[in-house]
Amino acid sequence: MKRQLNLFLHALQFYSRIPTGKIDYSEENLTQSLRYFPLVGIIVGTVGAIAFMLSMLVFPKSVAVVAAIISMVAVTGALHEDGVSDFFDGFGGGYTKERILEIMKDSHVGAYGVIALIFLFLGKFSLLFSIEIDQLPVVLIAAHASSRFMAVLLVKFSRYARTEKSKSSHSRNPLSRTTFVTALILGILPLFLISWLIAICAVIIYLIIFSAVKRYVEKKIGGFTGDILGTLQQLCEITFYATYIGVITYI
Repeated sequence: MKRQLNLFLHALQFYSRIPTGKIDYSEENLTQSLRYFPLVGIIVGTVGAIAFMLSMLVFPKSVAVVAAIISMVAVTGALHEDGVSDFFDGFGGGYTKERILEIMKDSHVGAYGVIALIFLFLGKFSLLFSIEIDQLPVVLIAAHASSRFMAVLLVKFSRYARTEKSKSSHSRNPLSRTTFVTALILGILPLFLISWLIAICAVIIYLIIFSAVKRYVEKKIGGFTGDILGTLQQLCEITFYATYIGVITYI
């Protein structure tokens, strides 16, 4: 139990800005802490849901949606959004593996990254604003948990592209079966809070996105980086919102 708590605190410290105190750090622990990455997503989604519900007591829905988005970005330190920016800068401006990796590691934000973030946040706002008020909290939690499992899936079935040490180099280490199964369970559980049809459609679209991203990045740079994991999570998250709206609209 103590080890599992330590692994959870590793995940919370690395994938959020929530204070954890002192942990028994090791790179291996950080690798295996990916089992709790979807649980971090549940926490992030819950923070967004609380921010939304509290804001609805005073403000109109549009403001409450913005409050939810801001709270979720704040609690993760924009970790995954930063990945989206770096991904589009790197793959938009680089033509070789070396150049793509160099651009993604650069702290400066280019035009591709800025445009990608604008579209990302406009998409999140418009989609979340279209979801029923009473269902939005549940959708946030399910989307954040399940989308994070897709990043774990890429770690499991692809390879880390960088050879040098980096903040995400722990993901080059193999995941244990326990880590993968735990992440799968935690990623799937919140889907039982929504319609089974929406969940099935979301999973199918997730797998299409996963396959496309995996094939593309392996062809271009030979595998994934931390920025690619963040981008995959964000793509799956926003796709979940779109899938929910699409299914609700047409059934």
